[in-house]
Amino acid sequence: MNASITSREAIMQVCRRIAADEGMKALNMRRVAGECHVALGTLYNYYADKDSLVLATVESIWKDIFHSEHENQAKGSFPDYVADLYACIQRGARAYPGFLTGHSIAIASARRGEARDVMDHTLSQIRAGMLSALRNDPSVRESAFSPELSEEAFAGFVLDNLLLLLMRGQPDCTMLLEIIRRAIGGQGDLNHIIRGE
Repeated sequence: MNASITSREAIMQVCRRIAADEGMKALNMRRVAGECHVALGTLYNYYADKDSLVLATVESIWKDIFHSEHENQAKGSFPDYVADLYACIQRGARAYPGFLTGHSIAIASARRGEARDVMDHTLSQIRAGMLSALRNDPSVRESAFSPELSEEAFAGFVLDNLLLLLMRGQPDCTMLLEIIRRAIGGQGDLNHIIRGE
């Protein structure tokens, strides 16, 4: 074998390319070893089994989606941050077709504890970025949060709804942005939205 790839990042580049071109289901140890031009045993030195490889690939794709375009964008208004985040994830979904729905299937077939850890880690990073953007938004009114509705809980609520919209294939998150603006900016009462007024 020639031109062997022997770094984790180089292996992940191959895995991301396979996932982008053919989906997560196309990932397997023999295929990745072949495309990396290494012996199968060499790949096992990096990843104990297919589950480990799939989980590492899911985490690598999430990092690629967020860090390529959304890193250090916690400045400006929180609604703008959320809109940018949504657009960033949509671009990632186009780069990795079927990833948003397929990765949950891939993770479900992997070892549950490790899969949960990967998703918790990824979501906690996203949530931390959202929380930073929320706290740095000078237009958030002082009375927006309380013990019953903390900044952390609000960021979690927004993230949950963002992911739901993405899974449903919504082209934008306009209604969620309006709810955010009314909740934190003093531009109205959320009860009007809830009642449909």
